[in-house]
Amino acid sequence: MHGRLQTARSIDEVIQIHDFFLQKCLKECLLLLPELLMKVEKLKALCLQYATSIQLLIPSIEVAAAESKSKSGSSRARAKRSQDRDEQLKLASENVVMSQSILKFESEFNAELQSLVPTLSKSSQAEPYLTHLAQCILGVGIDQ
Repeated sequence: MHGRLQTARSIDEVIQIHDFFLQKCLKECLLLLPELLMKVEKLKALCLQYATSIQLLIPSIEVAAAESKSKSGSSRARAKRSQDRDEQLKLASENVVMSQSILKFESEFNAELQSLVPTLSKSSQAEPYLTHLAQCILGVGIDQ
């Protein structure tokens, strides 16, 4: 837009360039495609829920790692090992629950992503700028 404004000769051209820029922003931010925007919003919400769940897991991982480092051969450490084992079993059970939760998030995310594909494919035929997004989701042209 800046480059085009430099060559504008009248206020009408400036207004036309600005209108074109605003229209392009609306399109590329998906604001003109509410169905697509809602699906992207749902994906974002799932990502935020996943991030929150992972943040709850991180302290339990750090506690388990710190406890395993603090173990030594002294008699005091042996007395504490029973307590450590109980906590590790508790953490392991929480990690199983967390693993199941992560798998649930992955399943929901993949389902939502797959439901986005038909909408995106339909929209990308009318709006060529969406083709790249559709290719990324489908994995087309990505070297793995």
